[in-house]
Amino acid sequence: MRKQLAVILLISLTLCLFPSTSAELSIQVDDEDSFNFAGYLILGIAFFGWLFFLGLLGSAIYLIIRKSRRLYEPKHPIRCK
Repeated sequence: MRKQLAVILLISLTLCLFPSTSAELSIQVDDEDSFNFAGYLILGIAFFGWLFFLGLLGSAIYLIIRKSRRLYEPKHPIRCK
């Protein structure tokens, strides 16, 4: 039930946002070259942030997989008397 609701909400959101996006693209003048340096700077910072986050996530997954391949043996096992 939740998957169906999520799909319906996603489709309705996409259909609501599509006309405004296409209107924005048609209004833009082709003769004017606009270079938004601040926007590209923010995108670059976000790209490196996501690259750092995904690198940390990937290394953590790699270490978990590498550690789980061999059986854990304690150095000083507790012995019952």
